[in-house]
Formats: sequence, structure tokens, C-alpha cells
Amino acid sequence: MELNNLIAKLLQYPIINDDIDITNLIKKLNIAPTYPIILVGGTNGKGSVCAYLTTILTIAGFNVGTFTSPHVFNYNERICINNKPIDDETLGSTISEIISHTDSIGLFKTFTLAAHKIFIKHNIDIAIIEVGIGGLNDITNLFEPTISAVTNVDFDHMDILGDTIDAIGYQKSGIYRHNKSAFFGSDNPPSSLINNAKAIGANLQIFGTNFGVNRHELSFDVWCKDKTFYSLPYPSLRGDTQANNVALSLSILHELKNSFPISSGMIKTGLLKTTLIGRFQVLPGSPQIILDVAHNPHSVTTMLSNMLKLPFAPQNEAVFGIAKDKDAVEVIKLCADKFDKWFIAKTNTARAMDTNSIAKILIDQGINNQKIIECDSIAIAYQNASQVENARIICFGSFLVVEEAYKMIEQLRQ
Repeated sequence: MELNNLIAKLLQYPIINDDIDITNLIKKLNIAPTYPIILVGGTNGKGSVCAYLTTILTIAGFNVGTFTSPHVFNYNERICINNKPIDDETLGSTISEIISHTDSIGLFKTFTLAAHKIFIKHNIDIAIIEVGIGGLNDITNLFEPTISAVTNVDFDHMDILGDTIDAIGYQKSGIYRHNKSAFFGSDNPPSSLINNAKAIGANLQIFGTNFGVNRHELSFDVWCKDKTFYSLPYPSLRGDTQANNVALSLSILHELKNSFPISSGMIKTGLLKTTLIGRFQVLPGSPQIILDVAHNPHSVTTMLSNMLKLPFAPQNEAVFGIAKDKDAVEVIKLCADKFDKWFIAKTNTARAMDTNSIAKILIDQGINNQKIIECDSIAIAYQNASQVENARIICFGSFLVVEEAYKMIEQLRQ
């Protein structure tokens, strides 16, 4: 069956489906990883940490398998070998094998199993795995991690994880393991996360206490345990939080130094070569365009902070769409008055919030109706925004916003 048809079939099933015995399915598929696994969870920054780890380890000559989600352009992006997406034939045949046993576990679970099947086939040295939702009950957590890291904890997926930081923190700390290295990449760990790490006997290291960053004007240092990485170049990924993500990544790699030795030169090269679509990505050329997958209060706050460091622009225009299950009210409340115009549209998914609902939230937040332009698609929203002279365009709210806007940008630039 063609890959697109296989994926369409998987999309028919719900994200959460507890009717299938996944552990038994894993045994049937003979998925038994022998490679070390770095499991990365958290509300924001997971993708950046996975990207740094993958790029540095690949530059060091190791055979690296990476599983991340969601994708931006193609489903193949979710499973990579040495930073290269897996080919259609391999992905399709692997998915076909899995659904020959059961076709009702949904897309994310199928892709998680496919990733490990592919990693085993490619005889990888190490796997970098991004957690899907939460951690405790996520399928990625069924495969024993060597090191577990939680980047941070904030509000997202509250219908599944709980409506308090402690509840969400407990879920995310579910990826920690007894007597194994466990990291928290921010300086405000929830008490539930700390308590759970202690209860299970995980070796918890916290940003600002056990590892951290010393910033300088043109470089920064990362310190952890008995090691300091001096004079690191600020990474190619933009934003203040990226130095923190680097600190977490290097602290993880330092734990693996005996099996995965990496030089200072490899680290510096890796930081400059790491790429990730849609993480406060400033595109070259005019008008100035920023692509950011920010879709929850924490990531939008970071996006706004990064915007303050950009050169002055006469106008800031938003190209925006968001899913119904996100905290759209809080997201819009944070940035409603930061844009001169809002070009809004429904993203191309059943989970998308319609434009009327987005417009109502904007109006409720005091935005004049004349500043709100409802569009039929994100592509048209970008096209309309690009006609405003001397404007900076910020496309955000969803991975799908970035995907649809980027495709239109490429089309207009041809």
C-alpha cells in the first residue's frame, strides 16, 4: 500500500486508544532495542534538545537514530538516521509490517514502533527519542531509557495531563528511572517532579543547581558536574532559551563521555550547524519573516521576548491559526496588542479552531475589528500580510501554520 494511503488509514484512529496491548505487540514485532536511548520530554524545547544531541553525535561519527514529532512538511521527518529523514520505501514497508498485526493503534504509536524497527535495522549506536504527550503513559516510555530529560513544565495538553503544574510535572517525570541520570532543563521544577524523582531513586540534575550557563557578549560557557565547556558560540537556533537547551544537551552528553567521546571542536561545529524549522526561524530577505511553531503560553512568551531583540520594524503583522485543544485565549491575551494586524485562518486539520472563534477571542481582548483579517487559508493569510509595506510578518500558532506559510513563501519567491 502506498505510504500516503497507509498514513490516511492510521489517521482514522484516535490519539488515545487503550484497547490494544502495546507491550504484547512489541514482543510480536520483535522490537528489543540494545542501543542506549536518550528520552527527551517537556512542554517546550524538546525538539531543540533532540536536534543538538543528534547533530553533535552525528558530527562525532556515531550512527544516530532520532524520533521526533510532529513533522513540518513530511511524515518521514519524524524518523531520521544521522539527521536524514527515512525514505518512503523503508517507512512504508515498516508501517505495513506493524499494521499487519494491528491497524488500530493510531499514527503516533505506529510511528514510534516503526522508528525502533528502523533503528534496529540500521544498527544505530544511539537513539534520541522525543516524548509525545506527557511521559508516564506515553508509548515512547515503554522502551527503557539510558538517560531521561524533561526540558520544562508548563500548561499544555491539560485535558490529558491535568490542569495544574504539579499534575503535569508528575506525568512528565514518569520517564525518569531508578538509579539512572535524570535531568530537568529549567530552574523551576515542580515539587511533584522532584518528589517523584526521589521516590523512584532517579539521579536528578536540575538546571541552575547541577548544571547551567554563564553568558558573555559573544560566547557562553556551560558548566556541569566536573566539566566546563568554555567559549561556546551562540547556536544557529535563535532565542534566549537556546543556551539553556544547549546546557541540557551537553550535560546529557557529558554523562555519556566514556562511550561517546566528543571533542570541543565537534560541539562548537554542532551548535553552528544545528537546524530546526520553525523555532523562531528568521528567514533571509525582505520583508522580514519569522516562523515559530509557538502554540502555548510558555512558547509564545519566549517568542515575544525574542521579538524584542529584533531591529525596529514599522509594523508587526501576525499570520495565525491554532488548534481547538490549545489555550487560545491565554495565547492571544499574551500577544493581542503586539501586532498591528492579525491575518487569521483555520489550519488544515480537523482539530483547527475556525476563524470566527479566533476573531471573537481577539475582539474580546480589545483588538479593533479593522485589524482582524479573516482568510480562507494560512497560505492566503500570508499572501495578504506580505502586501503590507514595511511590515515584519510573524507566522505562529501551530506546526501547520509554519508548514502552510513556508510553502506560500517559497511559491511567491520563485
